[in-house]
Amino acid sequence: MLAGGSYRKHMDELRQKLTRTRRDVARKLGALGIEPWLMPRGGFFLWCHLADGHDATAVARAALEEDVVLAPGNVFSVSQSASNSMRFNVAHMSDPRIWDVLRRALGAQPNR
Repeated sequence: MLAGGSYRKHMDELRQKLTRTRRDVARKLGALGIEPWLMPRGGFFLWCHLADGHDATAVARAALEEDVVLAPGNVFSVSQSASNSMRFNVAHMSDPRIWDVLRRALGAQPNR
């Protein structure tokens, strides 16, 4: 497998798929008013900012009530200064339920 190059080809295909998926997820999140903090060149995660007035913990709690687990930024912030940020694993964003839950959670929470 290693000598024949099939592993390298497989990894290249996975990287390309992940790049496409990351771009598509960022576009869909943008349509909900969720913008990437930056667009990474690689990796599984998109760190995003919610639209003004939305609290990531409240959005995550609303999603959890519908059995969808989201990652609010303050879970990763020692200083608790990421209340309007969320981390999305793009490899897990193919479930259409996530998008419906996000729409409802963002719509139910008033902008401050």
